[in-house]
Amino acid sequence: MCVLYFCSYVSLSYFCTGSNRRAGGQEQITMLLTITLAGQLLPPQLLYQGKTTGCHPKFDFPEEWDIHHSESHWSNASTMDRYADKVLIPYVTAQREALGLSEDQSALAIFDVFKAHRCPELLAKLKENHIHAVFVPASCTGELQPLDCDGGVNDVLKKELKQRFVQYYADKFTTELQEGRDLASISVDMTLSKLKPIHANWVLGAMDSIANNVDAIARGWDRTGIRGAVSRARE
Repeated sequence: MCVLYFCSYVSLSYFCTGSNRRAGGQEQITMLLTITLAGQLLPPQLLYQGKTTGCHPKFDFPEEWDIHHSESHWSNASTMDRYADKVLIPYVTAQREALGLSEDQSALAIFDVFKAHRCPELLAKLKENHIHAVFVPASCTGELQPLDCDGGVNDVLKKELKQRFVQYYADKFTTELQEGRDLASISVDMTLSKLKPIHANWVLGAMDSIANNVDAIARGWDRTGIRGAVSRARE
């Protein structure tokens, strides 16, 4: 028996497409997501841009989430090593125990070919824990990356966050309008200090919604053909 899971990134902006803010820099964060063939959504890693925890939003994230940072907000060898220690390896260990498997039962991790996934130190750590890494070929993520397929988890997550932003903006605008403000003078506070904790709450809500969306999680495994391949291999 093999425990399968898939790791991928999604870049998130505090502002939806079309807002009058320039995307990039501290206006974006990186979210590392992992789903399992069994239909589970593992705790994510959120990477904010900065050198200290001062760049994190003032928000009470779930304890099992990995909230961290990097100078560019992109994942690197250090952040991947951290995620392996905090989320991936503990999950696989717990699954082996729950299923009554031996400690050296092989598990399979499917990654894309992003540089941070191919660090020798990370691969060695996974191997020490009997987790075998395989990689989606370059330029094939659209066909073979379960999280990125049409209607998959990344797609649902982005739509959820966009809807939450639109609703927030509309509510703020409507409140100002109802208070008698002139239409041309209405301005919604879009500063990062204001939006960071609000955005964090949106992410939490979206993740709760996706965790219960078994169809979105299953869709990635089905549309990439991975579930079928595993079923045939187990026959």
